[in-house]
Amino acid sequence: MDSFYDKAKAVQTLEQLIAERTEAASSPQMYRMDSEATEKFNLSIRREVSDTASRLTQCNEDTGEAEEATVAIQGIICGAKLPPFETWSSRPEDAKRLAHSRQSVTLTGLGSQSFEHIVENCRRAYSMFSRYTPNARLVPSPEFLGRQRVGGSDDTDEYSTITASNRFFMPSKQAAGLTVVDINSELDPRGILEKVDKTKWLHTEDNAVDYYVLSTGDNGSRHLPTAPIVFQIGDLVELQASLICIPNKGNFTVKLILRSMILLNGELTTQATTARTLIGPAAAPVPRRLKRRNPYAIDINTNTSRSHGSAPYPRIDANNNDKSASVAVDAVVDIAEDADTDNSGRDECMDN
Repeated sequence: MDSFYDKAKAVQTLEQLIAERTEAASSPQMYRMDSEATEKFNLSIRREVSDTASRLTQCNEDTGEAEEATVAIQGIICGAKLPPFETWSSRPEDAKRLAHSRQSVTLTGLGSQSFEHIVENCRRAYSMFSRYTPNARLVPSPEFLGRQRVGGSDDTDEYSTITASNRFFMPSKQAAGLTVVDINSELDPRGILEKVDKTKWLHTEDNAVDYYVLSTGDNGSRHLPTAPIVFQIGDLVELQASLICIPNKGNFTVKLILRSMILLNGELTTQATTARTLIGPAAAPVPRRLKRRNPYAIDINTNTSRSHGSAPYPRIDANNNDKSASVAVDAVVDIAEDADTDNSGRDECMDN
């Protein structure tokens, strides 16, 4: 986001979208993550006996069963690592890194008060897990929250950020009970992810991330499926994420797992892109080069340097009365006579 991106308009639009999306939401919203929402959506933290992770869950009203809860978070994209992958290296170490690749997106509010409220509620939700970890060994600070300088080098302001991610592959030994799903061509058009060893790593339903675009019309709004390449820095989006507490180096930490994302407004990004195309490339300054003199290119008569492309050098005239010219001609004649004498001597030797 550079000077062409209207940050003030982005903050204003984000405030409106958060208000609209959370007012009549039928699913949990991080903006309204309080005791009332916990009761309304039957939210709780559970850990299955066979699972090492604790999860934020909600009760399905139709079946009465507990299921993983997803929470909506609105913001402006300031960082993203999304497919498709365009490069591939055959080196073994790169293949190993590919197995650990992730889909991730980082949101900011550019100072929006509503987004700051979302950040505070993220901290509260994080602290809830401390009561469900052994000996309260929860890492003090949530790793999915941070601060980042957004914009060009002249922007010195740092803004709060929220990062959600999901790994592309899961170790096969951890994939019991999960359905393996195919990676479609929109995510991997070059087949790069096919290089991963499928006997050790699997792409399951738990690794899948869905992408949508909000379409509004006379019949209301719809969520239309799209490809992840559509999302750009500066877009206003809403993501759905799960909260999962997992062991981490002797302690526990909470991960914000990306489940889906929808593009709410991309007009500001489009306007910034258009504005950049209207600015012509700046003329490159002409480099200043050092001059040099050729000591051999000195005119005899004027004692000044001669430049390339000037008139031909004057020929020495044998009839010229100039003394220096006569001396030069005599020297040339003497050299020629000596050469004739040498040649005649060689001829006599050959005759004998």
